[in-house]
Amino acid sequence: MTSSKTKERQTLLLKSSILTIAAAVMFSLFAATLISQQSVMAQIGPSPESNNMSSSSANMSTTTTSVGGAPGSVFKLSRASIPIDIPLIEGFVNGNPVFYINTDISDQKLASQLTSTTGFRVNYAPLLAQAPNDGVAEFYVFKNGIKGTGTLGFQPTVGNAQPGDAKYSPLWKINIVEWKNGITPTHLKSEKEVMDAKAKGDLTVTPTNIVANCPFVRWNGGEMTIREDKNINDDSKYMGGQVLKIDTDKMVVTMVAHRGFGPDGKTIYYIVADATPQMPAAMMGVTFASLDEKLLSSAALVDLFQFTNGINGSGPMGFQAGIGAANPTDPHYSPMWKISFNEWKDLSKARILETVSDITSMKQAGMITITPAMGGKHVVNCPFFDASTVFEHQSRSV
Repeated sequence: MTSSKTKERQTLLLKSSILTIAAAVMFSLFAATLISQQSVMAQIGPSPESNNMSSSSANMSTTTTSVGGAPGSVFKLSRASIPIDIPLIEGFVNGNPVFYINTDISDQKLASQLTSTTGFRVNYAPLLAQAPNDGVAEFYVFKNGIKGTGTLGFQPTVGNAQPGDAKYSPLWKINIVEWKNGITPTHLKSEKEVMDAKAKGDLTVTPTNIVANCPFVRWNGGEMTIREDKNINDDSKYMGGQVLKIDTDKMVVTMVAHRGFGPDGKTIYYIVADATPQMPAAMMGVTFASLDEKLLSSAALVDLFQFTNGINGSGPMGFQAGIGAANPTDPHYSPMWKISFNEWKDLSKARILETVSDITSMKQAGMITITPAMGGKHVVNCPFFDASTVFEHQSRSV
């Protein structure tokens, strides 16, 4: 009887020990998972709700999977790609209508005025005034005359080139056109007509140092590539076109806004309008603008860093999102970016970088290399927008 009770006690003790060990194992697994999650969250920053998009990781969610010893192989930004409606503006080139967007200008007063009249934020970008004369085209903006939809409230602006022309650039040097007293204004639709009227003494043409970023969307005989896949989501491919729809009745173009990081890690969005050389422009489905290369020797360019390996993500090369060296509200902002490629030397040590300081630190530590893209000749026109602008104008029609 005693022996039977002893065996029963031993059995109960054994079961208790097994349950204790199982509980310890379960707690260890849970703790390890929690620590891992906390480690990832510490790396990508605080939650979006706590900072209302002002921090480096605002409204960001991730999916992270450990592969080959790396801390994570996938870094997905929420709302990585958003369709955005941008106002179209009509102008004329060689007697034909053209349609363009105005995203940036080097004059602060005009930036505010255009923002007010279009209802869409136009960035003040003083560095654009540093663009060399051979890297810009000519815009003729009317100060008086026939009332209309032009920059100053009169007839549409006249340009001297369109995509495909040797003189085309998305950057336009502003010339102010003013009809003289006693002259009956007429609609002018070409640079030649403007110069002929000037030669007759009907008007004056006053050059300025103001430069506007006005990429053409549609022109005589052509338009930007219309993207076939119009279902834009966090997994949308970067290449294949940046335009979803061109509506000249409603005067709106719908483009893809891509999410990235500003120099301080703040969330920014950008569109892609044109580029040089021709190969990457064709891959992205944007206009090839050969004069963009003329900016390389000027202060009109700012650095934009893209990643060629490391953590998979929503960047143009299929890896993490890029980092720009200026926010759209910075005094040294420009929409014209000189592209450099960041490459991790050891993939097992790849991390998510969010700031220019992160890049500098990793380079100094010998963990990444930074190489000017395309032999240092890759320039992309990517106007930046803050998140509030993008969400305010998010398209609901595609």
